Amino acid sequence: MAVVAAGAVGGLAANLLRSDAVAPSAPTGRPAAPVYRSPNHVCLSADGRLAYVVNHTSDTLSVLDIRGRKVVSEIAVGSRPVHAALSRDGAFLYVSCLYVGAISVVDLEKGRVVRTIATGDEPYGVTVSRDGRRLFVANSLSDTVSVIDAAAGTTLAEIPVARSPRDIAETPDGKLVVSNGLSRGMSVLDPAAGSELERRDLGRASLTRQVACTKDGRWAFVAGILSHDETPSLQMERGWIHSNGFSVADLTRPGHRVTLLLDRLLNGAANPWGLVLSTDEKRMYVSISGVHEIAIVDVAKCLQLVEETTPDLVKPMEEDVEILEKRGIARRFDAGGLGPRGIALSEATGELLVANYFSDSVTVLDAETGALRATIPLGPPQEMTLWRKGELLFNDARITYQTWFSCTSCHGEDATVDGLNWDLPNDGLGNAKSAKSLHDAYDTPPAMWSGVRVNMEAAIAAGQRFQGFLPVPENHKALVEYLGNPERAPNPYRTRNPEALQRGEAVFRAAGCDVCHPAPKFTDMKLHDLGFGTPDDYRSRFDTPSLRETLRGGPWLHDGRAPTLRSIFTDHNPKDLHGRTKGLSPQELDDLIAYLRSL
Repeated sequence: MAVVAAGAVGGLAANLLRSDAVAPSAPTGRPAAPVYRSPNHVCLSADGRLAYVVNHTSDTLSVLDIRGRKVVSEIAVGSRPVHAALSRDGAFLYVSCLYVGAISVVDLEKGRVVRTIATGDEPYGVTVSRDGRRLFVANSLSDTVSVIDAAAGTTLAEIPVARSPRDIAETPDGKLVVSNGLSRGMSVLDPAAGSELERRDLGRASLTRQVACTKDGRWAFVAGILSHDETPSLQMERGWIHSNGFSVADLTRPGHRVTLLLDRLLNGAANPWGLVLSTDEKRMYVSISGVHEIAIVDVAKCLQLVEETTPDLVKPMEEDVEILEKRGIARRFDAGGLGPRGIALSEATGELLVANYFSDSVTVLDAETGALRATIPLGPPQEMTLWRKGELLFNDARITYQTWFSCTSCHGEDATVDGLNWDLPNDGLGNAKSAKSLHDAYDTPPAMWSGVRVNMEAAIAAGQRFQGFLPVPENHKALVEYLGNPERAPNPYRTRNPEALQRGEAVFRAAGCDVCHPAPKFTDMKLHDLGFGTPDDYRSRFDTPSLRETLRGGPWLHDGRAPTLRSIFTDHNPKDLHGRTKGLSPQELDDLIAYLRSL
């Protein structure tokens, strides 16, 4: 959520500010009850009769009878499952579990988890090799892809990629295409050699998600947002803050890519998520999570347009929010539920199955017309709590003028960062600043790098105005409840290498870092001038950010000039104003960084 806007807080917004609106943050934030399923992904059995639905917040897997339109069983898996892939013989389902750093191996005949396979940190996308012998797992926090022997459960290789890999597709010749969610690009890997062959730039693409490849191995499609952080964030019309669609890359031409938009002139397609090709590759389906829709794309017409797009037309093409509708390349339909994410195509029934995160349902759409055929609830109806409503609103582009973006477009669905610098009008123009995580904004006022919002509630009210509407009291209250108690994933670095953490804490104190970043909030909540101001800045003093959840931040410093934690101290602290770090040895720097990542 871009929690900023021009102008001071006043009028209705001022009446909404309450210092007692939110209790202190719980360790995980999400209320223990009621338990929502929150389906995040769906895949099909080998015979197409069953669907397996990954329920993110109930830690379960729902098994659906597609023709019977009902849930036939529910299987417990690891904590916070997000994605799944079927074994080639159809006997097992490999479920990636974000919070435990592992794959739950489900024996589908026995209906239970029979094995757990360790991965990197926060595994997301998982796919099975064409020969069925290996698993490929995108570790979104480790910034790696694991190559795993499926039978033995051992890791054969850990391949570094760019930041926050989310999804993986295998090409016919055994290469992997990986969407890197926070790096504006994708990786092409050789898993046999354990190496990255190419890191391909996708222009202004942001928060990229699902990947699909054609059977000939030539074309890769990657769903995502297109973020215009190169210009001041003043005009949302025509997609000039965020627009939305997918990138197409010709894998036979290094560096090639064309981005096409699913938006309409006056109606954005916020937050593309899932993406799947039909077997005959005539149609591609894209779930558009922020506007609760599905797009059906004519693949032949799409690729014809891509082939027509010469290098000089790539930029104009990614700015054309009308092209796919004008040419009849894409049609958009209601998803039948709220927050569509994972999608699967049942060729046997001619239907698209859609996992609707906020409706706790799977909707069944006609694969040709997009018409709703059925809704399959994953459990009994449950009232939407205030926290859950806030989570929905945070992901919902309907509270933004012309639905161009939602709060997640700048902060991801976890309310942290998108890794970009934004030139927002709340503190003058021409001084872009990195998007901060919202997890620690509530109890560490003021908000924003320049401290221009007195507290988080003022920032949330301003954010709603930035999105084009005056704050609605009911919506504001829900957003405050959600962002005041954010869901925090477990920190895997907190217990890793305790000796290094102990040394790192000693370095932290010896360098004087604790003067401005004292525990337990790890900020003094003051503005300081540490020499980071530039001629473009309107001020030289900036808010001291909390160091809690440093592992989920970056790039660092107010203008994102430090791409890594190490570079903060090695490249951007020449006068030792930002802690006494000039004389630290490489080992001491390693220990300090380990400690910071553990906070």
